[in-house]
Amino acid sequence: MPSSSAVHEQLTDILVRVVGCPADAVTPDATLKDLGTDSLTVVEVGEELGRRFDLYLSDDTIDSMVTIQDAIDAVVRHDGSQPPSGAPSVPKLAPAPPAPTTEVRDVAPDEAPERRGNTAWFATRFALAGLVVGAVLGLGGAALMSASGIGSVDLPPIAAPTTPEPTATSTPTPDPTPTTETGEPPPTIDASSTSVSPGERFILSGAFPTSDEGEKLQIEVRDVGEGQEWDDFPIETTTRDGGTFKTELYTSRTGEREFRIKNTATGKTTPSVKVAIG
Repeated sequence: MPSSSAVHEQLTDILVRVVGCPADAVTPDATLKDLGTDSLTVVEVGEELGRRFDLYLSDDTIDSMVTIQDAIDAVVRHDGSQPPSGAPSVPKLAPAPPAPTTEVRDVAPDEAPERRGNTAWFATRFALAGLVVGAVLGLGGAALMSASGIGSVDLPPIAAPTTPEPTATSTPTPDPTPTTETGEPPPTIDASSTSVSPGERFILSGAFPTSDEGEKLQIEVRDVGEGQEWDDFPIETTTRDGGTFKTELYTSRTGEREFRIKNTATGKTTPSVKVAIG
């Protein structure tokens, strides 16, 4: 059986890579939960620990691992349990690649609203022109009557031309961009692949269009199936310029799983995407 120090060294490496905790925090009395694991990642840590020492840790054994010392004892005092028949073989964790290059897209400006029709403007100008013409004709007629000596003739007053009512015209309405109930563009998400091998990395990208740069985002995951609840995946990221995001992740747990991104500041979430692992 392996020594406690050898198991401690390998367990420290696994936890640093899976949950990103400091190496000096992995002490025998530290709890796995305080180091950042949850119900999903503790299974991943247990499976990887078993693979590195070429032994099988049963579900009951993994569930009983509360502290670092519990995990060390599970390997050093292995009970000899064997994997169930037909269980898939999962590769070890691949070395962590360099951080992905951030791609910042220019945010297209909103389309300018259409101008209103000019029918009312033309009607108003036409009415004003009619008033000017009527006034000129009235003054000219009065001067002519005065010159011809028929100034005593009573003429009916010149009535101002009636301003025609502008005719309402219908302006075609462009198809609206899908929005939420508050009129804001909805969050979006896309997966670089919908089917990956255990431990194979894939990318989630999308945008929270109304979010500022630097807002904290939490990746959430759940198994596909009725009644399954969302759980925090041990990866966080932040929004970039224009509310965009892009993050790389992987998991060795097999099965069809759903992923989504939650803005922890606003509580908004993206739609979910399904990725088959295995």
